[in-house]
Amino acid sequence: MDVIRTDLVVVGAGAAGLLAAVAARRRGLEVLVVEASGLAGGSTATGDGRLWLPANHLMGKLGIADSVEVAADYLDAVLGSPSVTSTPERRAAYAETAGKLGRWLASSKLPLVAENQTADHDLEAPGARSGGRVVHCESFDRRVLGEWDEWLRSPEAAGRSGLRNRVIGATLTRHASRSSGEALAGELLHRAIGTGVEIWLDSRVVDLVESDDGIGGVVVRRNVQGSDAEVGIEVLAGRGVLLAGNGFEANQQLREEYLPLPTDAAWSASGSSDDGGLLALAIEHGAATGALDEAWWTPVLVTGGRAYPLDQARRAPHSLIVDSAGSRFFNEAGPDTDAGRALYDRSRGVRAIPSFLIMDSRHRREVPLGPWAAGAIHRSELDTGDVMKASTLNDLAQQLGIDRAGLIGTVVQFNAFARKGVDQDYHRGEVPGARRKANASLGKVEKSPFWAVRVYPGDLGTKGGVLVDADGRVLRPDGSVIAGLHACGGTAASLMGRTSPGPGAALGEALVGAFRAVLKLSEAA
Repeated sequence: MDVIRTDLVVVGAGAAGLLAAVAARRRGLEVLVVEASGLAGGSTATGDGRLWLPANHLMGKLGIADSVEVAADYLDAVLGSPSVTSTPERRAAYAETAGKLGRWLASSKLPLVAENQTADHDLEAPGARSGGRVVHCESFDRRVLGEWDEWLRSPEAAGRSGLRNRVIGATLTRHASRSSGEALAGELLHRAIGTGVEIWLDSRVVDLVESDDGIGGVVVRRNVQGSDAEVGIEVLAGRGVLLAGNGFEANQQLREEYLPLPTDAAWSASGSSDDGGLLALAIEHGAATGALDEAWWTPVLVTGGRAYPLDQARRAPHSLIVDSAGSRFFNEAGPDTDAGRALYDRSRGVRAIPSFLIMDSRHRREVPLGPWAAGAIHRSELDTGDVMKASTLNDLAQQLGIDRAGLIGTVVQFNAFARKGVDQDYHRGEVPGARRKANASLGKVEKSPFWAVRVYPGDLGTKGGVLVDADGRVLRPDGSVIAGLHACGGTAASLMGRTSPGPGAALGEALVGAFRAVLKLSEAA
């Protein structure tokens, strides 16, 4: 087996892995990025690319005050009691580093924009902010990548992730990024190439190399150029190995072992093919794990074998979600993680997997739904049964196999709430402290024809992984550090527990973790 040497091996060419590679190169380290798939960019390139970065430098330009201390108070309030994965040290590190990462990205000339109208998930918690903490990357011209353009992952026309892609800039050409996630991934790939990072695609890490005191490298299987044959290469890393892959969302066996039931890999909207291989390797070499029963939940519809988050559709007026009894049971406009988990919680007493998104004709005319643009759906798509249409609510309930009287009674009550602009049951669309004449999320469901899709507890990736400290160092069950081994992103157990502080928290946590890991392992560079 051939043996090569470098300073740092980063496993995974998603946004977190690419950011770590660029940061390490700028601190004088030689870096090799190893990616199992044939494309760089990971799930970030197919998603919305939002980052939850409290106390970022752009907030001042919006006139929004924030600080590390205020952000830390908010995290503590939202996340609750500390746990083995969500330690006080990890929370403090996130609050302290998020703003620093924002400044580093800006100093690297990434065109970041803070979203003035995107609020934290819990506006009633101490330290919450109604805008400014969520940032995204402006448009990226893929032509600057040269020959690497074809190796950057792109959102599909409808988006495997199903997220509503943010079209950026006044003009959209075939060279421009189609989402802020693609833009962020492209910017980081461009800088990795420009700073001399070596990137191996179609290369699988099949083992970790143990050294005298920890992990000293990886064993890689990769294709020989111009041949179908694979070769094994041992890569020794003088400074360490950073596992920056996704979780185990594509592994049905692990999902059934760890996640709430029922579960299905087809319900994951992450676009990832990660099967937990990196997690298994880390465990084999002594890593402890945590939060394996958690995921970045989000309600999804499934059609054509793909999952599509229902973020916009479930929040829009003239719609509601019901269980098999025809009853509402949660705030349809709530945060993704809370909404997705609500389906599991409800299923303890009433069949709610699947639940059903009910819409009237106005919703269908005005709001995109999964892969379908706003407007009519073709007869061939109705024939699949993935979306259903009926002239009356009674007929729709019969198609869905749910309680007809229950559905009609629920819609009557919901329409009364919509008329008053106040959801007395679940407070849908309410913003604490806001002065509004009308509730933008409430609208009566009364215009025929009526539409419905099945709603499943999908995810944007799993939250469980190896235990890490505040600097991303992988820990053993006794709490000791495995020297030379770091983890971030989906490979590391999330500090966010059962909830999420705001939009973009998953990607924010991944990039903050990558940044801190590089700062730690390159201290003596």
